[in-house]
Amino acid sequence: MTRVFFSSWNGRIIDERRKKPEERIDLEETGLPAGIGEDKLRAFIGWSGLVIIDPEVNVVKMLAEYYRNFQHESCGRCVPCRVGSKILADKLEKMLTEGGTGADLAYIKELAVLIRDGSLCELGISSPTPLLHALEYFEDDFNVLSNGQGGEEESTDQYRTVLTAPCRNGCPAHINVPGYIEAIKEGNFAEALAINREKTPLVGTLGRVCVHPCESNCNRQPYDEALSIRLLKRFAADYGLCNGFEVEKQTIQGMVKPARIAVIGSGPAGLNVSYQLARKGYEVAIYEALPVEGGMLAVGIPDYRLPREILDYEISQVKKLGVKIICNMKVGEDISLEQLKAEGYGAIFIATGLHGSAAMGCSGEDSCTMGYLPGVEFLRLINLGQKVNLGDRVAVVGGGNVAMDCARSAVRLGVKEVYLIYRRSRNEMPANKEEVDAAEEEGIIFQLLANPTAVMETKGCLNGLECIRMQLGEPDASGRRRPVPMDGSEFRLEVDTVIPAIGQVADLSFIDSESGLKISERGTLVVDRETMATAVPGIFAGGDVVLGARTVIEAIASANRAAEAIDNYLKSGRIEVGSQLQMEEFIEKTGVYREENAPEMIGGRRRLQEECRPVKERVAGFAEADLGFKYPMEVMDEAERCVKCLRLGMAVL
Repeated sequence: MTRVFFSSWNGRIIDERRKKPEERIDLEETGLPAGIGEDKLRAFIGWSGLVIIDPEVNVVKMLAEYYRNFQHESCGRCVPCRVGSKILADKLEKMLTEGGTGADLAYIKELAVLIRDGSLCELGISSPTPLLHALEYFEDDFNVLSNGQGGEEESTDQYRTVLTAPCRNGCPAHINVPGYIEAIKEGNFAEALAINREKTPLVGTLGRVCVHPCESNCNRQPYDEALSIRLLKRFAADYGLCNGFEVEKQTIQGMVKPARIAVIGSGPAGLNVSYQLARKGYEVAIYEALPVEGGMLAVGIPDYRLPREILDYEISQVKKLGVKIICNMKVGEDISLEQLKAEGYGAIFIATGLHGSAAMGCSGEDSCTMGYLPGVEFLRLINLGQKVNLGDRVAVVGGGNVAMDCARSAVRLGVKEVYLIYRRSRNEMPANKEEVDAAEEEGIIFQLLANPTAVMETKGCLNGLECIRMQLGEPDASGRRRPVPMDGSEFRLEVDTVIPAIGQVADLSFIDSESGLKISERGTLVVDRETMATAVPGIFAGGDVVLGARTVIEAIASANRAAEAIDNYLKSGRIEVGSQLQMEEFIEKTGVYREENAPEMIGGRRRLQEECRPVKERVAGFAEADLGFKYPMEVMDEAERCVKCLRLGMAVL
């Protein structure tokens, strides 16, 4: 248990200084984690106050280090922040080395208030908060200095800082959202793309298919609408494609390393880990079971959402760094895991994804051979250009994005009636709201609060689907209300094809009992989530084969973590991620977004809406349905809605 000595975090004063250590409250009550990596937290200082755990921490030295970093991060656009932050950092440092006076204390307090009240962005507005709290509650620490007793300089190795924002914190990959939006605001689209490419080459892909959790953390929401972050990313990527802003080989960090790395799977995790490792100078080869590059990005997402030319271009950027992709090479059939080890690869990264569909558990499901087509298989067939005959009436089962992709694709294949069967209500659908709305616009018939009970077949040929009505009961482990069948409410749908899309499963047949790799009860690979390392030295894994059916951005985040760990493993033999990634994870756990802490701003600036093809035109084929933003001036205007809710945090370890 980690005890709190003092906390002013999030406006709640917890003063335990006069209590015995065992009587103090636990750190959990502040919402902060107890440590970063293997290091225990001694104190934390940031945008919402300060938290002291170790009474021996020198509060003034901690503040001096914090404001040195604050001064470094100031963009310099406004005088109070640009000039005030430097004066504040210099004054605290001088007090530490030479002592100070009571007048100095009054001065830094006035200066902190001036910076807070006069700054134009949240970095300047929020950063004086911990100093003002310290001056109020730790006056004695300052009085020691004001009595002429200067402090001794202390090593800064114990300090870790990170600059974040609610949007960046909400992104699993911690893409520098405020940075690229600021670049777009200035019309510097090449810089915006370069900032995105620090984390991933799949910028245009994310600009189309990301579920944009960053937007859920946007502080504009209480005032009008969240910033259109995903589409700003897409514009930067598309502008870069049209103007030749390609990945440059000189972005490779340092000399080419001697170790070679094998990656199994060319989906988002496989591509991203290869990209990051190639940028570090490693020779990387990807083994892909499919006849095309891109994994589930290529065969699991329809062209109307992710055009093939966009994905192919971004894969070409990965290959430009020297990454080799070998298609039609299925590990476990064409080459074994043991053979890969024998090839002399220094590390192996498994990113095979989830290419199988979960069964519905209905009677008749196993014996139906015609008219029953699992969702993942259906999407793979149409993405590979194979002909699929669905008939006139189709039932898609599920409420996630895969189900929406299947239903909307069926409409584009000319099916006259497409039913979407989901056992909960519309509010509980896990699919993106935009996808649900688009499906409804395209004429898909929602059968909500319904669930299949039997696949009706004769001699293996489908002739209908029997369902039952559901009602919502108490919440289950997911937090959603559990669907409960209603007696006597059975009904039958006369359909030609049933497409179940209720979940995906991994094919781990290439892993044998002697491999040393562990498989979870959910049928996913077991790894250390800090480093993405498996139980076998030198073998790492990421993406859906570890996470389960998740999002592209989560797969990218896991790959970035693995790339750091693989690099450290090959250089030192130690399996660990870097301090910056550890700090980002720590900050993520603190909960940067709090609606009640949203900065004051003028509302009424509505979100820029993207252009979409008319419904009649988009259902006629697989041309891209959503067209993004077209004009630089409108994009720059949307970026202007960002109020730069930057947050500076610093941990003392």
